[in-house]
Amino acid sequence: MVSLTRPPASAAVRFESLDALRGICALFVALFHFRADGLIVSSALVRNGWLFVDYFFVLSGFVIAHGYGTKLNEGKITPARFLALRLARIYPLHLAVLLGYVLMELVLLVLSDQLSGLTSREAFSGSRDGLSLIENLLLLQGLGFRDGLTWNGPSWSISAEFWTYAAFAGLLTLRGRVLALACGILAITALAYIAYTSDTLDLTYDFGVVRAVLGFALGVLTYLGFRRFGGPQGMFWEVLALTAAFAFVAFSTSRITMAAPFIFGATIWLLAAEGGGLTKVLRSKFFQTLGLLSYSIYMVHVFVQARLGEGLQLFGLAGISSDAQGITHIAAPPLVGDALTLLMLGVVVATSWFTYRLVEEPGKRMLSSLLLRNSATSRERQSEVE
Repeated sequence: MVSLTRPPASAAVRFESLDALRGICALFVALFHFRADGLIVSSALVRNGWLFVDYFFVLSGFVIAHGYGTKLNEGKITPARFLALRLARIYPLHLAVLLGYVLMELVLLVLSDQLSGLTSREAFSGSRDGLSLIENLLLLQGLGFRDGLTWNGPSWSISAEFWTYAAFAGLLTLRGRVLALACGILAITALAYIAYTSDTLDLTYDFGVVRAVLGFALGVLTYLGFRRFGGPQGMFWEVLALTAAFAFVAFSTSRITMAAPFIFGATIWLLAAEGGGLTKVLRSKFFQTLGLLSYSIYMVHVFVQARLGEGLQLFGLAGISSDAQGITHIAAPPLVGDALTLLMLGVVVATSWFTYRLVEEPGKRMLSSLLLRNSATSRERQSEVE
């Protein structure tokens, strides 16, 4: 008989192995956006690395339901306060990276002649024009206003997630079966829309918010199931969960990709009990640090990749191009390509450590204090915004 373990009673308890897996997924997304010939980027997992974004959406629904569901349900926190806390969590780093891109556009504007060998694009044009900058500042870049990604490409998911938070802020005040029914209806509706409008799950600027709603709703349902029935505990289930998830990402194509949120939901349910040897490894300091840096890794990696590519091109070490999706392409022999890929990961993680320490954490505290001034003690705000 399978032994089922109940979730921790305290909303303050973190699912550390799930956080660690978020860090691993962030690295795969970074690899997906970096194309240099070699064994690493040619692997099936990397080629389909964009699917790991859906793990973020499902995990977000799971942990938000755990951390805020009871508080919202019992009126201990208002939907407006919840939304302010989530904005404080995601916006400071988004703004900082966006300002980094604006700075690069200003450099291009001033030094356009000197930089003509690196790019033929005019400053503040194309995907980095003034109107799209305003859309990014207002977190509208995942709502279908444009026909392509703009500025910091991966931030479409931050836009989608914020408006998903807004949609669920009131929904999470519902109880038990009513909440489950509402999430089920939302998930089915979102999946139907995606299946009708696309051949894959890959919605980003083109109403990526629907993709976020699908993942978030399934994450909430996963948590409700885990809270009600518990989850299996042991090494076998953990290995099965990760093997199934990574195999699915590697081999899924076309419409099959639409099953990704369901696969990730099952993965989270199988790992959440955290009682086996594999989750013990994921709770080690290395993987916990990776999980801690996951948001920074995700938000800065395209910016870092572009600057790395420009540096290589400036010194004549490699040819570089960047496509409309923000993917950096580097022309180099395979062995050199693999070395550059590993170098890129190292630089991205190192940069993420600095942005986490200098921007993400202090920015989160500062914005939460600003938005929720006099409504709670600083210690309460800090615990709520995690």
